[in-house]
Amino acid sequence: MKARIAGALWLIVIVTGGFAVLTRSALIVRNDAAATASNILAFETRFRLAFVADLIGAACYVGVTILLYELLKPVSRTVSLAGACFGLTGVAVGTAISLNYVAPVLLLRGAQPLSAFETNQLQAEALVFLRLYREGYNVGMVFFGVQIVTIGYLIVRSTLVPRLLGMILVIGGSGYVANSFANFLLLPFAPQLSQFVLAATFIGEGSLTLWLLIRGVDVRRMEEQPARAS
Repeated sequence: MKARIAGALWLIVIVTGGFAVLTRSALIVRNDAAATASNILAFETRFRLAFVADLIGAACYVGVTILLYELLKPVSRTVSLAGACFGLTGVAVGTAISLNYVAPVLLLRGAQPLSAFETNQLQAEALVFLRLYREGYNVGMVFFGVQIVTIGYLIVRSTLVPRLLGMILVIGGSGYVANSFANFLLLPFAPQLSQFVLAATFIGEGSLTLWLLIRGVDVRRMEEQPARAS
C-alpha cells in the first residue's frame, strides 16, 4: 500500500512539474525582458498556475520522500535516512526560491511603492528575479540528485524492483548534480547535458513510478534481508 501511495504521489509530482516547466518555457523569453513581461501580464493566470503546480508538487514530494524512506530503510537505514534528508532539503530550497517566481508579477503590476521606477526598469528587474529562480532551481536539483542516487543505490542492493531501474536512477541522479554544476560554471555542453538528464529522468523516475503504482513492493520480502540493514 505504501508503495502505491508513493507511486501516486510521484505521478502527481511529475505531472505538476511538467506543467510548470512547459508553462515557464512558453512564457519566459530568454534575454528579452519586454517580451517576457508582456507574456506574463497577458497570461498571468497560467503563470500563477505554474507556481501553484510547483507548490502542489513540493507537498507531494515530501510524502514521496517519507514513504521511500520507510520502504528502503530495511536495505540500509543510514543511506535511506541520508537520502530523505537530501530530498527534504531540496524541497525546502525549492519552496524558498519560489518567491523569486512570484516577484515578477508584483513588479509588473506596478504596486504603489514601485511608481518611481520606469516600465523598462521593472521589466528588467522581473527578468532578474526569474533568473534567480532558475539558479535556485539548480541548487535544489543538487540535493534532489543526491537523493535519487541514494534511491537507485538502495534499489540495486535490494529486491524491491528490477535492479536495472536502480542503475538508471543512479545515472539520472548523477546527471542532475552534474547538470546543475555545469550551469553554475557556464560550461558549453550544459544544454546537451540537460537533454540527457531529461531523458534519463523520464525513463528512470517514470518507470519506477509506474512500477510502484502497478506492481507495488513486497515489504515482507524486504524485511527478510536483515543482513543488509544497518
